[in-house]
Amino acid sequence: MDIKHSRRILLLGAPGCGSLEITKGLTGSSPAPHASGSCAGLTHEWDVRTAYYSAKVPLWIDEIIDVQEWKEEFMKEEAGEVVQAVGAWVYAFRVGGGGSVGAEAEKTLAALQEVVEAHAGYGTESVMLVVGMPAVGKESLGLEKNKREDWDDVAMQYGFEFVEYGAQGVNEFGEKQGMDRLKEALEANEWTYVAGDAVGLSDGDDDFGDFGREEAEMTAELFGMKHSLLEQEDDGGEGYGEDVDHPASNQELQVDDLDKMMSRLLAVREQSAGLPEAQRKRMAAQAVKELTGSDPIT
Repeated sequence: MDIKHSRRILLLGAPGCGSLEITKGLTGSSPAPHASGSCAGLTHEWDVRTAYYSAKVPLWIDEIIDVQEWKEEFMKEEAGEVVQAVGAWVYAFRVGGGGSVGAEAEKTLAALQEVVEAHAGYGTESVMLVVGMPAVGKESLGLEKNKREDWDDVAMQYGFEFVEYGAQGVNEFGEKQGMDRLKEALEANEWTYVAGDAVGLSDGDDDFGDFGREEAEMTAELFGMKHSLLEQEDDGGEGYGEDVDHPASNQELQVDDLDKMMSRLLAVREQSAGLPEAQRKRMAAQAVKELTGSDPIT
């Protein structure tokens, strides 16, 4: 069973939307948030295995603080490659009292639709899911049938499917609900890049795992866009230590570190081309040790 190089899942919503709950429900674990509690710029991986394929799907977590600013940033031409690399858009939000459709959620869905259509065209093949999350501390929404139908209609209007977080079993049509439905929808997606795609991944090099050059570049691009959205002024005029709560500064450092790391690994790969496998692995291990300060896990 082949391991496929994959498109990405982009999980996004307002701060506190429950993205880490969804991540854990999907993958079995979740990354730790930043010291500020922000989840913007976090990455994770979904190891999906079905009867038909296995894939390691990168998962990006983003936060939308201001819908209009987010849309303007992602409508830019340079965001196109990132948008096209997304195989599934998962928008999470907390459903308000009574379960009624909220104006902010609908505004966000409209912005997402506009961004996707601008860069990927109308009728994109990406999976489009909107996940209604319960209030903090509650396990499910328990939406009445008419409220759930309202959400189904609104989601469909913008090209999304509504998933009610915490719902169990099947609905009146025998269809899965809740996290079971979310997993089912994602598993049915075509995650593999087609050869020749503008954003296709190469087969990579086993010495460096599945984290290829394009993955690094697009992850850096995402971090770069988030930095421009979250950039804040340094009131004290001094540098930030690694434990200081400053998401934009942290993301800028991550982009710089990622660029340096990938440049070093790519240089080693070029230098070791044609050498015996054992020697290539030793050179790769030495590069990892230099970059991380510790021996690679074997």
